[in-house]
Amino acid sequence: MKQLLPMLLLLLIGIPVNPVLAINQENELPKCVVVTHCVRNNWEVSNVEEAFKKAKRLIEKTPRTRITEQTDSYIHAEAMTRWLHYVDDLELKALEKKGVLQIRSESRVGIGDNGVNKKRINNLAYLMSTNK
Repeated sequence: MKQLLPMLLLLLIGIPVNPVLAINQENELPKCVVVTHCVRNNWEVSNVEEAFKKAKRLIEKTPRTRITEQTDSYIHAEAMTRWLHYVDDLELKALEKKGVLQIRSESRVGIGDNGVNKKRINNLAYLMSTNK
């Protein structure tokens, strides 16, 4: 939000703004709007780069999940639910300066998720804490 206000002011006075230039490596993932089908957590880690690599490996091994977009500090994956085969979005963001990995899981449809997104993030957190 802090970065959106200056962009809006520049647009109002007629200066063209390239939105890509406004994006930096420390942008956080969006907050959950509908908390009944979305979970976002911050994981404090001692080595963000190594934790990001480990989380990426774990996401790649997760059944019914495929990475659709990735950079050095961001991953977007699509995770299919086991029962009704809905596609959920799973995002991971490395916030190097804050020493945080941010993770977000959100259902694309409906207003509830039967706890699937929370379970997905909790499972990943557990696997991150083990030596696997």
